[in-house]
Amino acid sequence: MSNQKIILLLFWGLLPLMTCSVKAPELTVTGEKTALENQILGTYQQIESDSYVIASTRAIGNSSSSSATVSDQKKQVLDAVQNRKFNKDDIDELKRDKVIGENNQGFLEILPLDRYQHDLEYKSLVDRLVGEENRDRQVVYERVLAVNESASEAGKGKVSEIFAKLNYDNSEPGTMLQAADGSWAEKAK
Repeated sequence: MSNQKIILLLFWGLLPLMTCSVKAPELTVTGEKTALENQILGTYQQIESDSYVIASTRAIGNSSSSSATVSDQKKQVLDAVQNRKFNKDDIDELKRDKVIGENNQGFLEILPLDRYQHDLEYKSLVDRLVGEENRDRQVVYERVLAVNESASEAGKGKVSEIFAKLNYDNSEPGTMLQAADGSWAEKAK
């Protein structure tokens, strides 16, 4: 065989190997949650999970034979979780209307638009829903502080900050969000 043929064979034989490469896996860097955030979110998820279990248990048996006994404090928390779920669609609609937004303390805040200021029925609805939601959030936050030692040690301010971040993350694009400096902006789409 001539040198030219050998070189061509080597070239065509090695070409697939030269074009193959080991591709490094794509990495997406996301904001890492701190251990405290993970613990608080885990406690919150457990509270939500408990509301499903207790509601299911109550639905199966009648109240006199039910084996699910719940302390008054836990019942208050479970009622708050269920009320939040019940009002979620209305809250989301008010967020889309931009009459309410997520403040930097983990609560809803009313943003007084013209309709809110001039339509008394609408104002009453907004006031009632925001009041209920903020009350329910407060109950849940306090429960997290009561049952999670790390959250309790971190303090109410840090827990509010973590819940504010959770509320921001769970809000739809277009929702009004309050920055740490107090200014308001729409969540990016």
